[in-house]
Amino acid sequence: MPHIRSALSKATLLLFAASATAQTQSSDNNESELEHIEVNPLQSYRSTATKSSLRPIDAPVSIDVIDQELLQLRQADSVNKALRYVSGVTTESRPTITIFDQFTIRGFTTYQTFYDGLPLLTNNSWNLYPQVDAFATASLEILKGPASSLYGLVPPGGLVNQVAKYPQDTSQTLVRAVVGSDSLTELGVDSSGALNDVSRYRLVALARARDGYQDTTETERYTLAPSVTMDISKATELTLSAYYQDDPQMVPSTPLPGIGTLYDAPYGKLAPDTYAGDENWNEFSREVLMLGYKLNHQINDDWSLLQKLRYTDADALQRNTYHNALAEDNVTLQRAAYSTDEHIDGVTVDTQLAGALDTAGVFHQVLVGVDYQKSDSQVAYRDTLGTSTPTLNLADVNNNLFDKDALPLSFYQEDHQIDIRQLGIYVQDEMSLGNLTLLLNGRYDQYDSSDVVANVYAGSAYGSQADIEQSEFSGRAAAMYSFDSGWRVYANYAESFEPVAGMDAETQTAFEPTTASQFEVGTKFRSRGGQTTFTGAYFILSKQNVVVNTPDFARRTQNGEVESKGVELAVDTQLGDNLTVQANATLLAMEVTDNPLDTALVGKTPVWVAEETASLWANYFFDGAASGLMVGTGIRYVGETQADKYNSDTVPSYTLVDAVITYTLPQYDTKVTGSISNLTDKTYVGACFDTANCWYGAQRRIEVGIEKRF
Repeated sequence: MPHIRSALSKATLLLFAASATAQTQSSDNNESELEHIEVNPLQSYRSTATKSSLRPIDAPVSIDVIDQELLQLRQADSVNKALRYVSGVTTESRPTITIFDQFTIRGFTTYQTFYDGLPLLTNNSWNLYPQVDAFATASLEILKGPASSLYGLVPPGGLVNQVAKYPQDTSQTLVRAVVGSDSLTELGVDSSGALNDVSRYRLVALARARDGYQDTTETERYTLAPSVTMDISKATELTLSAYYQDDPQMVPSTPLPGIGTLYDAPYGKLAPDTYAGDENWNEFSREVLMLGYKLNHQINDDWSLLQKLRYTDADALQRNTYHNALAEDNVTLQRAAYSTDEHIDGVTVDTQLAGALDTAGVFHQVLVGVDYQKSDSQVAYRDTLGTSTPTLNLADVNNNLFDKDALPLSFYQEDHQIDIRQLGIYVQDEMSLGNLTLLLNGRYDQYDSSDVVANVYAGSAYGSQADIEQSEFSGRAAAMYSFDSGWRVYANYAESFEPVAGMDAETQTAFEPTTASQFEVGTKFRSRGGQTTFTGAYFILSKQNVVVNTPDFARRTQNGEVESKGVELAVDTQLGDNLTVQANATLLAMEVTDNPLDTALVGKTPVWVAEETASLWANYFFDGAASGLMVGTGIRYVGETQADKYNSDTVPSYTLVDAVITYTLPQYDTKVTGSISNLTDKTYVGACFDTANCWYGAQRRIEVGIEKRF
């Protein structure tokens, strides 16, 4: 692939140039670890859970934090991989695709993540989901449960926030090179240091290319993320940042039929690298530019102002296939070809005023915020609807059948102009009275959108327009009591909402927002030295005002309900001087509790949802003659999921083993790394949307890397 080699060569020159620049500014403190993030006074930590400095262990909600050190120990290069060992999360239902990160939190699916507290802009219904590479992420924070009282429009299960890497005062540079199976080639640099007495920089750059899990697929990524922090005054700090990512090749979601994956076919089972697409057609490319700033101003000793703004300009082009049906011979796959050409540009801004008050012995941390987002996007959709589209013989797969110039893509057309506006105003009072912490917050959102569509079907033109103008209040109340022993107990109630377009066929009125509410109780423990932490939670989470359909989709109404309830347990402990262990388990019961238009769904569990998950990860750090060597092993179990919405069958459970090994040479500031995911190369079905659309799980992958610090 000459274009990949050329791009990698250019990226290599860029990375080594950046490294050389950083070396000229290095200090004697070469042993400083990048994962131990230096915090400037005005860049003080603000938790995803509360938008305050309240530590996750002290927050009366469920929140997990995966820092950069843990990301490196697990060799996680994506959000999906990072979430593999988090309780309450089912990740990688479709692990062979790379165009977005898909996961469920407490049973509810989400594709969107937040970056440094601001949502990565999407149009909420198509395929353009910006991704921030894990290498450009300082940490991940996973907030479980409804979060609309601080963040507005979010799925009820919760959200994942990728915390950005910020400039540091201490000069340090990490250069990383990785090779591996599936022709992996990767080169990255992370450099930071002082520019002068009042400013500092950070530069993160990455180039990666590898073949996909499925035949004829490949991935390719180039990332550049520079940022500069300036001390405007002793009380004001400004960070300017840019994030550019070019993904020339990604893998779209192309399913396989259940016959051949979940069930035996006349030819047996398909190989796990089987691809139902065509190398002349199927592809996905994406380009994202984000420009932003973060302004911190300390008004006085008690009050501060924080404003974050980000502008996004992104494009994505997808060419893909789906199958209409499997022929009666259970061998011939009848396909349709389609394309989506998408563009989005918009801005999101969050302004927070935080202050401290002491009234009658009660200490208040008060937060008042306003956030706003505006985006405009265009989507051009084209589909053959199966017309003149080559079929695929699954008994003898040939991925070189399409003539893309001959595909009648004009047979069906949709052109969308989507405009979205959201304004949210929120307040929070975080109260401390001795060992008791109380948290009260509420938010009012006004959401407006329009989707103007121009259609063409078989030469006939028509159009439509869907408008949403909805408002919603979301609240949260929580309390935690901390014992001197290190144990904490907490309870919370939280709400969320999601806008809905359309009209109710029963009432002839416009739909209202879909809402959710959660009751949760839990406990947390942290030992005095911090060697052991434990969290446990029990929750009941209900989603109301769900839009439901008759089986033939002829009528829709809005009185469906889904309930998720479960138990999450997690422990992280250090056993002696050499061994660390992390373990978690989740028991989840999720079901449709009301659907008057399709009563056969009542009592059924939605797809993608694993009712049981568990994992165990251990790292052993050698000493003595083997000092510097670390070996880590993880085992993760994902219970069975439903094969379709009517629960006619299940996708079997699976257990996977992962392993990492690192060897640090401190005298050279160098680390050699190796990792294997799916160590036993187990073949399994990751998930099915229905028995006609399934995805194989990820096959074994091996990576070997070297890291050099300056």
